[in-house]
Amino acid sequence: MRRTLPLLLAPLLAATFSAASLQEALRSIQPARIRAHLAFLSDDLLEGRAPGTRGEALAARYISAQLALSGVEPLRGRYRHDVPLIGWRPLPASIALAFSRDGQRAALDYPADAVLWLDNGADTAVVAADLVFAGYGTVAPEYGWNDYEGRDARGRIVLVLSGDPPALPGQPLIFEGAALSYYGRYTYKMEEAARQGAAGVIIVHTDEGAGYGWDVVRSSWTNEQLALPTDPARASPLKMQGWMTFDAARRVLALGGLDLNELFVRAARSDFRATPTGIAAQLRAGGRVRRFTGTNVAGIMRGSHATLRNDVVVYTAHYDHLGIGAPVAGDSIYNGAYDNASGVALLLEIAGAFAALDTMPARSVLFLFTTAEEAGMLGATWYTRQPLIPLARTVAALNVDGANVWGETDDVAAVGLERSTLGSAFERQAAALGLRVEGERSPAQGFYFRSDHFPFARAGVPALYLDHGTAFRGRSAAWGDSVLTRYQTRRYHSPSDDFDPAFDLAGAAQQGRQAFLVGYDVASSPEPPRWYPGARTFAR
Repeated sequence: MRRTLPLLLAPLLAATFSAASLQEALRSIQPARIRAHLAFLSDDLLEGRAPGTRGEALAARYISAQLALSGVEPLRGRYRHDVPLIGWRPLPASIALAFSRDGQRAALDYPADAVLWLDNGADTAVVAADLVFAGYGTVAPEYGWNDYEGRDARGRIVLVLSGDPPALPGQPLIFEGAALSYYGRYTYKMEEAARQGAAGVIIVHTDEGAGYGWDVVRSSWTNEQLALPTDPARASPLKMQGWMTFDAARRVLALGGLDLNELFVRAARSDFRATPTGIAAQLRAGGRVRRFTGTNVAGIMRGSHATLRNDVVVYTAHYDHLGIGAPVAGDSIYNGAYDNASGVALLLEIAGAFAALDTMPARSVLFLFTTAEEAGMLGATWYTRQPLIPLARTVAALNVDGANVWGETDDVAAVGLERSTLGSAFERQAAALGLRVEGERSPAQGFYFRSDHFPFARAGVPALYLDHGTAFRGRSAAWGDSVLTRYQTRRYHSPSDDFDPAFDLAGAAQQGRQAFLVGYDVASSPEPPRWYPGARTFAR
């Protein structure tokens, strides 16, 4: 560290601040300890930590034991927070997609051309319905955008494009400009199709719109799909969901005399409206259902202030990954070392750092290790529905999803800095460590909507995704970008995301110290974080 004390901590610290204690807490975050956690959590023994498996149980038991060793307290007598889940495992021979018009027919291959899944608790669904092309499938009144206006999608299969509409040449930027908005997320498009009464929705994949390639779709949506139980009072009419490659969508729409390239251009205009295709869709998705209980793990360090200790700052990191799946180069265990055994390892050390303080900050700090993040942030979403501490008393959510395994940097990054005053706390503590602050490194991929801080943000809690830098010390300016690009294209959601003995975890320790100081800052401040005006346009 370049300085020994964090700068500009809130005035409330005057009564509780112990420089020696804080330095001891910072020193406790060590690469060797992070390495030990990471090596165990990403070992083949844990079989990829899929929810509802032996690997999940082993990981949850390990995390609970480490919290207990650090002196982090359980809540309500235990570290376990149960998450009810529905699993649907596809049977490839029972999945079929066929489209027809005027005697012409197109059948798609699963999963080369398309994937389908169910999340409503049914084993099998068969849908025969008209196909409607609904552009980007977006209803955004604040942007003057409604792809469904004047169109009836009830009972139909809706085909929508991934991502946000791009700005037309010579026109001003729309939505959030180059950054993906929540309207561009696949989850939003399914939610909106359900609100429109559609029987099913299929998203047309592009690498740019989704933020990842088709190989990620195949690895993520052809294994067991998970969902939370449906609220009977708000049951979705969707019978199935899916993805389709751009080329497959082109072939299907050609049955109706429609050119997908032309529709792609038209859909970028605010006056576009959903277009009937005259194409009949016949879809079938069959699989096996199981109902089971997944496990979040949670522990708390109680604050020192008589009344503010009832407030909580929550740190999150998901410990699940994809389990055992399709083999790649002979390896079928998706260990998820970077994603997110590394984040869990780091959060365990941050918890230990708070436990090392001789006096806690004013507010309490909750450490939440979630399950089923890879299935759509289900563990975190369930927590916001059934919280251990009321959300009204939850002042901030700080998420770690990927710890720096490549060495120390001269910069540090976060996603969501511009959305709330949490950004100021982040910047203060980066300055304390002599680190340059960078914003979201890939705004077009919409990471703010892709990890466990987002369910908290959606529930009204200011939230920040604590990332790491890319300006690696002793490396060229381009080295960091090349490392992350290589990970994204070769290892993300692949069995090759394994523990590497060559990992340089000094970078993770550096990231952890800064993340610890951010939470310490927020937990010590007299005023809770607040949203900036207009920062929650994703809430519906």
